[in-house]
Amino acid sequence: TGPEGGASQPCVTVVIRVEQKEGVARKNTGKELTEKKVGLQLCFSVRAAVIGPVVSWGRDPKNKPMMEREVGPEKEKVILVFSGVCSRWFPLLQPGTFYRLVAANTQDPSVLIGCRVSGRSGVELHTEATLQVRSDWRLHTLTRLLQDPTCTQVEPPPVLSVSQVLDCSSELVCVQGQVCERVAVSSRTAESGSSHTGVRLTMCDQTGQRLQVYLDLRHAPYPPGLLPGNTLLLSGVQRKMSRSGGVYCSFLPVSCISVMSLGDSRCAPPPPVPRMHLAQWAGTDQHKCNMAQVKGHVACFLFLQLQWSCSQCGSVYSQVCRSQCGSSCSQFESRAKVVIEDGTGEAHVCFSGGPLQTLLGLADSQWEGLQRAVRVRGHVRIFPQGRSLVCDGDSDDFLHHFLFCVCSSDVMCRPIALTCRRLTNQRPEEVRRFTRGDREFMTRLPRPLQLTCVHLEPD
Repeated sequence: TGPEGGASQPCVTVVIRVEQKEGVARKNTGKELTEKKVGLQLCFSVRAAVIGPVVSWGRDPKNKPMMEREVGPEKEKVILVFSGVCSRWFPLLQPGTFYRLVAANTQDPSVLIGCRVSGRSGVELHTEATLQVRSDWRLHTLTRLLQDPTCTQVEPPPVLSVSQVLDCSSELVCVQGQVCERVAVSSRTAESGSSHTGVRLTMCDQTGQRLQVYLDLRHAPYPPGLLPGNTLLLSGVQRKMSRSGGVYCSFLPVSCISVMSLGDSRCAPPPPVPRMHLAQWAGTDQHKCNMAQVKGHVACFLFLQLQWSCSQCGSVYSQVCRSQCGSSCSQFESRAKVVIEDGTGEAHVCFSGGPLQTLLGLADSQWEGLQRAVRVRGHVRIFPQGRSLVCDGDSDDFLHHFLFCVCSSDVMCRPIALTCRRLTNQRPEEVRRFTRGDREFMTRLPRPLQLTCVHLEPD
């Protein structure tokens, strides 16, 4: 499991058992840097148990069965640091597995002996030895072990489902589930104005329960395989409670991602979700039912917004970026909010992307033509005013007239079936005072349920 160069040269080896693995991050290690490579490097570290002494070989033993001379009575711990090109070993190394670490083209056993932090006399240091892995070293997985108590496989931490993570009390968990949604998250600092990127994954299991996992990618590379439909194993993630009582997970430096199976997001059936009436859903704890199927009737449009945005700075993009950032990349964004009622109550539902195209009843060619027309202006917004619609531009324009006809048509106010997610920032009840004659009345008006459509059944 490594480069073939140096396989016939003398080498020294040591057998280790991986106990813990950090995630890959960009760090300033200061190791093996040249003038052309100054800056942050991909880096991760592994905590391992040293099974035996350093052994000399005439040639690389690769993954031959473990020898008795490679096992020693004392088991020390070592921190292996992988940086630069050595970060390629990250997918191979797994906790609980035995490996033979090979230092080629040398017979000096000291190269595989980690260094410790020096301290003053009389001071006991509880630190583990650290060993910087070099670019020409190799690692081989050992599957044929000695019948020795020290060479027994270590039980990995239990893997929990999404439902088990929601109900457990552990702080550090390993969770496996299917990715049903991936959302890019960015935040801008007030001082520098720079954007910190991250990813929010929504994972689900067979019961329909959902868990949100937040990945901070400011100092880490983008992990491959974060696609809807894929099954992921997230090891060493931190389980947290939000201020509103919801459960979510966040990545730590020791967290890892493994893709267990690939799925086709276009063919994967949506996870099972309950069917709810709007009044019933409004009275349900939002942490117990975050997503549900709704059947209702479109009452009216509250607003419709179509816009081209700069991919770099987020400003309005009409032919060129209006903020003069120089970027030539843009993306189309569509958003609308409509009132849905089902006889038990009403809700304000946000639509975007594909569900909005389905709601408007536009074919692919019409949707693409609409995007081209909006690109000339940059953005189009239409708002309600009584039973009519007003816009923020020229109402005589053909584009605004077309959108007015679509949103106000009788065909638009039709029965629909959709799967919605409940927003967490539900507005509280509104208290109003009414005066009738010499009497004053106070009443509480419940706010409409705020939902986001994730799937709309075609007509």
